[in-house]
Amino acid sequence: MDEKGSVSPLIILPGINHSPVYLYGENGEPVKNSQGKDVGGTLLIPDVDALKEKLPGLIKAIALSSVTRKSEEVRARAYECGKALCRAQKCGKDGNFVNNLKVKRFEYPISEMDEETKKWAYVMVPIQGLTEQIGEENVFFFTFNLAGDPMESAKELKDYVALVKEKTGSEKVSFLPVSLGGTILTAYAYLYGLEDIDRIVNIVACLDGTDIVADIFAGEFDTSDRFLRHELLPAVIKEETGKALPGYAANILLHALPEKAFTGALDGFIGGMLDEFMLYCPQFWAMVPSYRYDALAEKRLSSPELKELKSKTDAFQKARLSLGDTLIKAQKDGVKIDFIAAGGLSFGDKEYGILSAVKSKNAYSTDGVVNLSSETLGAYGAPKGQKLPKGYRQVRECAEEPGYSYISPDGSIDASRAALPDNVWIFCGQHHEVGKNSAVLNLAADIYLGKVKNVHSDPQGHPQFNNPENTYHLRRWRLADAKRALEDVYSGKIKTAPSVKARLEQSIKDAEKVLESRIADEFEAEKVKREIDDILIRLGRAEAPAKESKVKKAIEKAAEKISEATV
Repeated sequence: MDEKGSVSPLIILPGINHSPVYLYGENGEPVKNSQGKDVGGTLLIPDVDALKEKLPGLIKAIALSSVTRKSEEVRARAYECGKALCRAQKCGKDGNFVNNLKVKRFEYPISEMDEETKKWAYVMVPIQGLTEQIGEENVFFFTFNLAGDPMESAKELKDYVALVKEKTGSEKVSFLPVSLGGTILTAYAYLYGLEDIDRIVNIVACLDGTDIVADIFAGEFDTSDRFLRHELLPAVIKEETGKALPGYAANILLHALPEKAFTGALDGFIGGMLDEFMLYCPQFWAMVPSYRYDALAEKRLSSPELKELKSKTDAFQKARLSLGDTLIKAQKDGVKIDFIAAGGLSFGDKEYGILSAVKSKNAYSTDGVVNLSSETLGAYGAPKGQKLPKGYRQVRECAEEPGYSYISPDGSIDASRAALPDNVWIFCGQHHEVGKNSAVLNLAADIYLGKVKNVHSDPQGHPQFNNPENTYHLRRWRLADAKRALEDVYSGKIKTAPSVKARLEQSIKDAEKVLESRIADEFEAEKVKREIDDILIRLGRAEAPAKESKVKKAIEKAAEKISEATV
């Protein structure tokens, strides 16, 4: 709320995969690929044509390695493939992107997006539960270049803030940093302060990096045979296809290769990506945690030819180290600042299984992608499955509510170490994709609308420690499907028994209750979704899932055993 009692316009600072960037030629025209499509994307901008040129060489090298038992050529060819993949976003040793990349900017609120763009925005950052309560006309979507420098992106954000203030007539704006958007907030706060900011609602914001990126830069991975040659591929392939069998089959084939062929291919591919893009990109250095920056900068950025790049990464390190003090001072000056975080998982848990390849996967409390300590500026969580040490005591007492415990009910997290512990909410066991949790969106809306001041305002309705949940499909599709089916039952388009009609009516009420809840309940959410699915199948409005045959299950189990036995 601003001084007049109305909501200030909200600017989303989105995550790593949320900003459309396109490649342009020297003549200012969009570059097309061999299929005639614009070259661009929201994460990597793969040069598919270049990659196609390099892949045959890699495949040939892999095949030959099974005969020669040598893997040097495999690594070299994989390295070229990694470079080809990142060619469009290539960064020079000065820290600037080499090609003509342009960010698609949205200079209007979500309410003015066309339906296709709006649908895309809600897929990227699924915040319908938030915009439904605060109004799409009050929400703007900032975008920035992944191949850029967060300090430069902050300068662009400064101009964007001025644009939003001019369009809305508001004296202040609010920020909602999501994931990588936390790095843009960090740079902005350092360069410009927060005098024109009303409220900041951080949602799983990457405020102090993630050890995933640090491990990649350090070349530290789980290289055990069991992980690389038995666990990794089935996990990744099952996540994408729902079936682990192709992964186990691939493992069996890989065992015909020299031991170092697979690791060489992986090492070469990552090395190519690092040398072409990541190592020279300030935005990726912004994802290295502050406590690992100095050692990695000494290892990777000590060359004189990288002086300009290092000056940029050093600048962001200064911004990051000052962020806690900046936010504490801003809160005292009246800026409302809150953190919604997730923890209790290892890297690669639940989604993005490929991330479990990093050596630090089990070392920290994370949301599967970002460290809990990063999202909260200091909260400590024991690694997944562990508790705080016996006799552990929180590091500070609560001034507002003497005797209050900042330690999670399961004894695994201490929020008292956070910079602003009274304004930190943690969803234990929740994956980084918190837009799938309706309770997160409802909390964000209540914070933004001023309905909740801090964790002491409504401990029953908005407890400091909450639960995981996945209501994405229920909110995005199933509830609407159920309501349309009920309308057709009322109109007579669908003939069904009164008992089925009653079930449908009740399931809609149950779904609305789940989506409106401030307490996440993954079991109730899944139960309601299954009930709606079952009714829609009965009414002919959904297809029953195909039953997996016992033969296929047996084959997969056998393949798993063979894969494991050959490690």
